[in-house]
Amino acid sequence: HGQVNPLGHKLHKELGLSWCASVPVAHCPNSFAVVLDGTPFGRLVYSGDCRPSDRLANIGQNADLLIHEATFEDGMEEEAVLKRHSTVGEALTVGRKMKAKAVLLTHFSQRYPRIPPLAQKSKLKYVEINNMTLRNNDDVISPTKEIPVAFAFDFMRVKPNTIHVASNLTPALRLLYPDVTCNNEKDNVNSFEDNEQSSITAKDIMSVPGMFAAKGIL
Repeated sequence: HGQVNPLGHKLHKELGLSWCASVPVAHCPNSFAVVLDGTPFGRLVYSGDCRPSDRLANIGQNADLLIHEATFEDGMEEEAVLKRHSTVGEALTVGRKMKAKAVLLTHFSQRYPRIPPLAQKSKLKYVEINNMTLRNNDDVISPTKEIPVAFAFDFMRVKPNTIHVASNLTPALRLLYPDVTCNNEKDNVNSFEDNEQSSITAKDIMSVPGMFAAKGIL
């Protein structure tokens, strides 16, 4: 209503931000994503922990960089819903709707100490037609532009001119991590797999009182 947040001047003076917006997202109470204009990247959007948000996609339109959580790999949508996180594919879908120029995926489950797989169909590609950006589809015949998608890791630093390099390094980073489930907590937790319950679903787990907070589960 015409009111200016008193922190606005401070953010502009100390960080160079020209605009900042918080966007409520579905996770725990008082969870927000943030949209920042005036960063070295231009428009930067950070999702925080959350389920995919169309509202965030709309407010963050044409982001120069989207940093989005991807706690679970594709195929674990049920767990993602129950834990109020996102899968890799869901995060990239937000990037598509947002028309983000680059996407940095982060916040991977510690049970999966590897770079999550990126399905071919999940790669971000847009169609450029008369300065208009559209999602690529089978009905449009036009050269496509592939959008860089990188995976974050601890102590990672990315600059606007290195985001493409980070994206291209993904295959090499995969070699640093074994394609196995983490067993660091196996000595402390009775594994479902050891009890011939490897096919147990998230709904089965959540139906057991207290299981939601059990260490080592999901």
